[in-house]
Amino acid sequence: MRFIDSLCPPALLYLLFITIQIALDLSLGMFVLAGFKLAAGIFGVVVLDALCGVNLGIVSWAIIVTPFIVTALATSIALGLDLDRMVLLAAKEHFVDGMHNKKAPVKRVKKVSLGSKKSESFTDMPSELEERGGSEAATLSGEVDYPFSTMTPF
Repeated sequence: MRFIDSLCPPALLYLLFITIQIALDLSLGMFVLAGFKLAAGIFGVVVLDALCGVNLGIVSWAIIVTPFIVTALATSIALGLDLDRMVLLAAKEHFVDGMHNKKAPVKRVKKVSLGSKKSESFTDMPSELEERGGSEAATLSGEVDYPFSTMTPF
């Protein structure tokens, strides 16, 4: 415990943070990440303590405090500019007068052919569209490109 007692305050604070992070990683079963954090943590504590040893404690404190300041500034900017409200306003639908008289576009659907005659019976078309037939069946003959098939080999 002499090692911990001899650490300067910034190095001790960093040791506390890294210990909590390693404990959380170990409790979640992330052993490799905990190992990397342990190695980086030991290196960081030694560097911070060495900076304090050569009378550069202010630099050591600056290294520790900088992430907190950046996080606080980013949070205050995000809250001050109401970015969440701007995103909601941009995502909200805006209806224009006269749009209620227009018909909705017809969704064209075609049977999916997977290459064999047996698979041509599979369809993505709802049964009520198949039953209509007539002139609407002619409009449903357009090709539809599907990004993937349910029958793709793994």
